[in-house]
Amino acid sequence: MTEPLVLTALARAVAGVRLDEDVSAARSRQVEWVAGELALVLEHEEHPLDTTAPVAKVFEAESVDAYLELAARGELRRREVPAPERTSDKSRQVRIEALGILAAALGVPAELPRLPDNPPAKTPVARRPRSILRSSLLERADIRGGGVERVRLLAMIGVVLDAGPRSGELCRQGVEDLAPDLSQTRLRRRPQGTPVDAPDTVELLPLSRSTQAAVARWLRERAALVAAAQGSADALWVSTRGNHAGEPGTRGNAVTRPSGMPLQPRGLSRAYTRAVTALNMEMAGEPGWSPLPVRMEQLRRGSDPRPRRGPVVPDAERAARLLAAVTRAAAALAEHVPAGTADQEHTLDLESTDALAARVEVRRAQLAAWSEGIEHQVQLAALAGAGLTDDRQLAAAGWHPALLAAVDRAAGTGRALLQPA
Repeated sequence: MTEPLVLTALARAVAGVRLDEDVSAARSRQVEWVAGELALVLEHEEHPLDTTAPVAKVFEAESVDAYLELAARGELRRREVPAPERTSDKSRQVRIEALGILAAALGVPAELPRLPDNPPAKTPVARRPRSILRSSLLERADIRGGGVERVRLLAMIGVVLDAGPRSGELCRQGVEDLAPDLSQTRLRRRPQGTPVDAPDTVELLPLSRSTQAAVARWLRERAALVAAAQGSADALWVSTRGNHAGEPGTRGNAVTRPSGMPLQPRGLSRAYTRAVTALNMEMAGEPGWSPLPVRMEQLRRGSDPRPRRGPVVPDAERAARLLAAVTRAAAALAEHVPAGTADQEHTLDLESTDALAARVEVRRAQLAAWSEGIEHQVQLAALAGAGLTDDRQLAAAGWHPALLAAVDRAAGTGRALLQPA
């Protein structure tokens, strides 16, 4: 017997919510629970709809009110209770919130009642504590022995303060999401409740100079972590140490993942919590200091990003024009920056008016190509065809050496990691 379409749609919505990295496991279980109750209520004699109803009707006010009333009376329990009592306002609030998530995942409007006793949102981190956090982490990252985890945390917090990503959006970033000169970053947004089949929203955001320096430092540390990784290594944020894989090995011993694996949202949250807890203890008693929250979400909501929209998929004709512009600008710059070899030094003509104009133009062209979504390797191939092949030439064109090494590693090749001057 074929399952009713409304039940199939609810199951599809639950599956999509489970895959959303920005929805917690607890919230996913609540959504699944409510979807199960909806399947039961559509067979209840006191509910105005049945399983033949269109899915949009399930989220209209009459249907929602009847569901909430039956659920509050305990009519939808799967096991009998001797003397069922009305469920609490907290249960009602959870049901209403889960209905909203399900409706959004299905792409239908929801006529929901006002949430009961809705607690006020937690106060975002104020500007001064955020600046203290950034300066404190910068200071600690520069101290020898500060540790690679602290370097990673500094870079992540810088991106959060500048761009405001959620943990799942941060973990989805790859090295392709950094501009060649590290001046900007790309985020693929998927807010909670977005329909399963809806495309991500792409945003391009500027990074402050301190964040650029922190990200460059992290890329250098990251290079050692991903050196032994199998296959490509394109994730920007990776683990700094091995961890449990959550499954037994062939002999019953625990399987561990090596360092350098893509960082997951839960690992990111734990790393942030550890660092902030330590900072709050160190700063306790300092004049004007208020303890920072141990959840990154409050730090994120205190940011004030200025994004511009980027394409989800590059437009082929526009990409071709932008790549041609990169090639022309690179050829002009190559006239001033000849290729060098390990045993031969060349004087770089970088200060003349023509050379400076060429450098500005190639950087502008590269940033426009990156903003369109043209991959780094494609741009580098165009630069090579125009005569810019070695690291000194690419640095003159605006490419950060640490990003070049990361791009090559992601492609399975190697490039000597230049040390900063």
